[in-house]
Amino acid sequence: MSGVSQSALSKIENGQLSPTYEKILALAKGLGVDVAELFSDSTSGTPIGRRAVTLKGRGVVHSSPQYEYQVLCSELSGKQFLPLLATIKAHSVHDFVTLPKHDGEEFVYVVRGEITLHTEFYEPIVLSEGDCCYFDSSMRHGLVSGGKEDAVVVWVCSKNVSLRPRETP
Repeated sequence: MSGVSQSALSKIENGQLSPTYEKILALAKGLGVDVAELFSDSTSGTPIGRRAVTLKGRGVVHSSPQYEYQVLCSELSGKQFLPLLATIKAHSVHDFVTLPKHDGEEFVYVVRGEITLHTEFYEPIVLSEGDCCYFDSSMRHGLVSGGKEDAVVVWVCSKNVSLRPRETP
């Protein structure tokens, strides 16, 4: 139902494969759950007056070759967006097999270092500490650290994710 092969699922379950963000989205869609629920032990309903706190360094960590994500406030299900603290490990656009794309919107704020945002329809843009960008996730995109050190960003992805193919006019 997720479009992820059984062999890939087995490797993910056994810690032999670290899924990409797109595979995580596909798994959540296939299971009919919020992405954050894949990183949380909480299965309770959504009460009114919700609140979640993530103390420094205690986010749920997920790593890929290009990024290391800390999923923030993961215990809260049914959120409208997914907040992440991400370390940008990629230092070249060639660190990606292909730039990912998916439905939704994203916001990136540079906390430390410098990044270059590569997108399908725009020239790459360099963002430094304190700079931010909001973009449509349905165009191919990727973040690359611009300095010798890995950059750190606050990355917010909309909950508005659908893995159905986009219609073409």
